[in-house]
Amino acid sequence: MLSESDYQAAKIIWESLNDSSLTYEEYTDLVNDQIERTSVSKVTVFGDGINNTAVKPTGDYSSWRRYRNKLVNQDHWSDKSVENIEESAFNTLKYLTMDAETGPHKGLVVGNIQSGKTANISALIAMAADNGFNMFIVLSGMIENLRQQNAKRIFNDLQADGQGDNHWNNLENPSIRRGFATDELKLKPDSKEKYLIVSLKNVSRIESLYNWLKRDHNKQKQMKVLFIDDEADQASINTRDVNSDERTSINKWILNIVEDDNFGAMNYVAYTATPFANVLNESGKHTLYPENFISLLEPGENYIGPTQIFGLGDPDYQRGMQDIVNEIPQKESKEIQEAQRDGAAFKAPESMRKAIDWFLIAMAAMRSQDYKKPISMMIHTDFHKQAHSLVEKSVQRYLKELQQKYQEDPKHVLKKFREEYKLGRDELSKETFEKVMTDYSGAVKDYPKWDAVKDELISLLSIPNGEFVHHIKMTDEGENVYGSGIHLCIDNSSFNDLSDEHIRLIYPDGNQLKKCKKAPAFIVIGGNTLSRGLTIEGLVSTFFLRRTNQADTLMQMARWFGYRQGYELMPRIWMDQEAEERYEFLTEMNEDMREKLKEYADTDLTPTQSAPRILQSPSYVNVRITANNKMQESRPTVFNFEGLNHQIILYKNKEKSMETNLENTKTFLEELGEYEANGAHMIWRGVKNQKVKEYLGSYQGVELDKQLASMPHIIEWLSENGENFPNWNVILAGRGKKGVRKASKDEWNVNGKTVDAVRRSKTDKSTDDIIDIHALRSPSDLLADIPDANDAPESVKKSNMGAITRYRRQKGMSNIPQLLIYRIDKNSKADKKSKERRDLNTPYDLIGLNIWLPESERRVANKSVVKYRAVTIKDYDQPLNSGTEVDEETSGEE
Repeated sequence: MLSESDYQAAKIIWESLNDSSLTYEEYTDLVNDQIERTSVSKVTVFGDGINNTAVKPTGDYSSWRRYRNKLVNQDHWSDKSVENIEESAFNTLKYLTMDAETGPHKGLVVGNIQSGKTANISALIAMAADNGFNMFIVLSGMIENLRQQNAKRIFNDLQADGQGDNHWNNLENPSIRRGFATDELKLKPDSKEKYLIVSLKNVSRIESLYNWLKRDHNKQKQMKVLFIDDEADQASINTRDVNSDERTSINKWILNIVEDDNFGAMNYVAYTATPFANVLNESGKHTLYPENFISLLEPGENYIGPTQIFGLGDPDYQRGMQDIVNEIPQKESKEIQEAQRDGAAFKAPESMRKAIDWFLIAMAAMRSQDYKKPISMMIHTDFHKQAHSLVEKSVQRYLKELQQKYQEDPKHVLKKFREEYKLGRDELSKETFEKVMTDYSGAVKDYPKWDAVKDELISLLSIPNGEFVHHIKMTDEGENVYGSGIHLCIDNSSFNDLSDEHIRLIYPDGNQLKKCKKAPAFIVIGGNTLSRGLTIEGLVSTFFLRRTNQADTLMQMARWFGYRQGYELMPRIWMDQEAEERYEFLTEMNEDMREKLKEYADTDLTPTQSAPRILQSPSYVNVRITANNKMQESRPTVFNFEGLNHQIILYKNKEKSMETNLENTKTFLEELGEYEANGAHMIWRGVKNQKVKEYLGSYQGVELDKQLASMPHIIEWLSENGENFPNWNVILAGRGKKGVRKASKDEWNVNGKTVDAVRRSKTDKSTDDIIDIHALRSPSDLLADIPDANDAPESVKKSNMGAITRYRRQKGMSNIPQLLIYRIDKNSKADKKSKERRDLNTPYDLIGLNIWLPESERRVANKSVVKYRAVTIKDYDQPLNSGTEVDEETSGEE
């Protein structure tokens, strides 16, 4: 039986057969394109195996099918996304226990920031209910109004207007003293009653819940519990000394529930996009360590996340959409921070003014295209509440001055906006967006004509003063009123009191939205409340200036990640250079973690046998994985260069170094003898390790710690472990359709043959001494030495390193190390539309290298650097493989 997405693909292909102009090649391309676009992502589960006989619900009135239909009818979920949710939820369900014999099962589901995690939670609950589970507990954050929103949403997702096979009961804060009595619960196997409890992550609430759950022991034994801990790295982690008997209160009460063996079945499933503390802090039977499984949620094809914004592996688009990130100059950053520290009023600096201007422009553009939903700007500069009020006054002052200037000289103000609109359009074109988001399933609206934007700006700036910028107003009946001006909000706990104005952010509900003449606009200023849970709707402008260096905190603050249907080209971000560098590293760190989990999932190992490893940052980025008291039992683990995939992106800006590398590369390749030609690649097979090692030793590179693995360490490691990698494949990678050709006179060549040099421009981070190209290799080059590599699926050729590694393994090439050599054209030109790219303009071509070392079947001790952290596995009766420990004081890297 075809899946629904396969059916849609088949339908499209069948309809295309009626087109008599379709050639065979075009038909083949169409088939492959539809298969790739509609195929469901492989579900990644790293765990101890299937634990139950659960089946995927198919009945029209099952909770899952009713919820599935709801997803299908929502605009932002494509058929492929819904299929992915279905597969992810079902595969997680299969790892749960449905009885008490094996004790509680503990798992972890890793999502992405604002990628639809709640939809996956609702899907798992629905499927579990259809398979006999009856008690569902969701811990939902630390903020009561967000808990209420989540409870309402999940209950509405599940109840299906009372028409489904299951009858859902939403229990609000149950306790012994009030509310629903446990002896009223209907929990027999044939009962259709299902109970949902969405609880605040609060000590007294969880303690009361536990006392309520165990009040009637007979009822407790009938409870088949699915306990979901949303944002599980927040407050649930034991930050007390893990070697003592004391535990933090919330962690203790969660464990009391999970480890009570009187339940008919108990499953604890932690959900988070930043799982570092969950896998690094502690392990053992009496902890919340995910001993049974770790599952990855794959975001939908329309998700715009770290990789899409901060960089891709393909050098043609290696910066992703990073041109939408604008820099806050260090001077302005310092001015804002000093003013906030001193409690002094300050004038909005130029970068903040530009961010506000873009918000107004984007709002006008979206309104001109009849966009009706909320449009927002977020300003996040400090967690102190006093600072939020200072920023609000600064923003309000600028907006009022802007309106006054418009009234005095409208042509001048509109001219400024027109120039900023043109600059904004140049930062991200529709063409670039579609090249980065290759699988995007929605129709992307291009920028509207300036005249349409101008009309909306005139309408906005002509609003009477009191209505142009204000807080959310309230009627005498307490109903919020939304106008066509700008709603200025401060979201922190200082503004919980209700008056005739509502200062905190609250978006209009469906009925209120229908009353709005134009899409309502919001500028929200805040700190910690903007970091988790709260979705900033229609976010088109972000001004971000937080100084934290913790990876999990930084990732959670990135509210600009997510789905942006209907305004894909509009979002812009302002941050300082330090923050941008950290997010670039976090993108690598996040992708590395996910790829490592996929590799573990391909083995027979479990989380109690091989602890997940988290990439540490190089010293110049200075990012901590998480707080020290959230990774207490983690240890630095040696990375032994097996599995290394290292590209050189930094080059000496010295003529002699360039000339030497060209000469040494020519000598090295000419000594290798016969080669194979594959397109624009020259391939030498069976090159001895000693030969490669000597060539690498002659290479003149940059002696900086910015490279994650230094060349001397690699060479030293190869000397000690060369028996594992006796023969290499060496590839000279070129570009273009000419392929391997006869070199012209005076052209760089290998025994008279050559390939066209690749083109790589330099970034604006380059200096007089160092050239930084940001990315070197193209993913498809890593397949050049595989016979029939041209037949590889496009999804592999354009994919991340994990997919390419798996493809090499399928083709029997997983044990062969590879050296990719690039000759980079000295005349490489930068994309004229890029703000952060420059022409290469060097006196000689550069030589770039990519070194790929496979993982051998037997791991060996070696000398290297500390690159990862992993928890010390303990208290499990299984063989351990948590990584080689190294003395942290002598490791050379923290």
